[in-house]
Amino acid sequence: MLPVSNHSNHSKQSEQSAATTAVYYAPSTRKILNSWKEIANYIGRGVRTAQRYESQFGFPVHRPAGKDRTSVLAFSDELDEWLQRTPVKNHRHVRPVLLVLDIPNQASISSRKLVLEVAKFNVLTALTVEEFYETAEKFEVDGFVVDCPQGDTLAVEICESLNERHSKGPVFAVVPEGAADGNVPRCVDHVVVGSNPQNLLAAVMGVFGPPRLQ
Repeated sequence: MLPVSNHSNHSKQSEQSAATTAVYYAPSTRKILNSWKEIANYIGRGVRTAQRYESQFGFPVHRPAGKDRTSVLAFSDELDEWLQRTPVKNHRHVRPVLLVLDIPNQASISSRKLVLEVAKFNVLTALTVEEFYETAEKFEVDGFVVDCPQGDTLAVEICESLNERHSKGPVFAVVPEGAADGNVPRCVDHVVVGSNPQNLLAAVMGVFGPPRLQ
C-alpha cells in the first residue's frame, strides 16, 4: 500500500491557522458598512452629504473590485478617524440647522419657527411626516424638533426612526404640560414641557449655545 501524503491536511491546517490569525488581529471595534445608506446612518448624515464628502473632502469609502461604481463599502474605524480630522466636522461659520415637524393646526398658528429664527438659528420646517423624513435625508441637520402628544404612537415611531437614521442629531420632544414621565418617548434626547416656544428656545440654546454670527 502506498503511503498517503499529509500535504493536503497540512495545507488545510495552515489555511485555518492563517484565517484564525487574521481574525485575531482584526480591529475588535471595526464594522463593515456595505452601502451608502449604512455609511450615512453611521455618521448621522444624509446619503447625499456622505457622497459630497467623498467628492470634496476625501471621505474614505472603497469600491469592491469587479463591482459597478454604485457599490461601496467603508470601515467604521476609518470613518471615525476621518471625522476626527476632517475640516467639515465643526462647521465653525455655519449656524446650527434645526428641522421642525410643524403639522398645521387650524386652531392656532405655530410661532416656534419665528422664535428660533429670531435667535439666529437656521430652521427648516416640515408640514407632514413624509416631508420631515425626506428633508432630513436631503439636508445636513444638527437637531430635530418633534411634537409628542400624550399617547401618540406616531411620535414615538418618528423619534425611534431619527435615532436609527440620524443618531448624532439630538431630538427635542415637545410634550404637553403635566405629561407623566412614562409617556415621554425614551428615545428622545431633550424633553420640552409645554407649547411656549421660549421653552423650546431655552432647551436648544442649552445644547448649541448662541449661534455664531462671525
